[in-house]
Amino acid sequence: MIGLRAEAMANVFGFPSRNQVEQALHSATENWGPLVCLEGEITDVTADGFRFRASDHEESFFSHQDAEVFVNGRAGLCTALRPIAPGFNFDARLYLDRAGVLRLVDGWYVGVEAEVLTIDPERGLLTVQPLDHAQANQFRLSPLFSATSPLPAPGEVCFFLFDWEYQVRRIICAP
Repeated sequence: MIGLRAEAMANVFGFPSRNQVEQALHSATENWGPLVCLEGEITDVTADGFRFRASDHEESFFSHQDAEVFVNGRAGLCTALRPIAPGFNFDARLYLDRAGVLRLVDGWYVGVEAEVLTIDPERGLLTVQPLDHAQANQFRLSPLFSATSPLPAPGEVCFFLFDWEYQVRRIICAP
């Protein structure tokens, strides 16, 4: 779901296309059979590979030597997946074959600065308006969004990070 229309206003965020990743996953599945998917974030990148923290907070090191790497839906280099700043990591889906060889890295860090218009915490919905557009959009909170994270108040301007399904995974507001 890319975004729910709010008050008949179209989605203006222009999310990156995921077609290249989907095609690469299809090809990898044909070549190596069913793939195992691990979700988490990339916490460090070196010349030899990267550190990955899984959703269960377990950290592992992976070589990317045999893997296709995607950055925000496009073919890229593993070095582009370095943390943006301390604590601001790329989300990643790692796809491994049956032998445990990493075949595909899907790194994702997509966000926008917007003003909060309304919040519906019971339904997990936010209506926001990007600072450079007159149109508003409504988005769901991602399952990756921490239930302990405070929600912003209407009128606040925040930076919204999105997951692969274009749901809000993190909200960063000025103190």
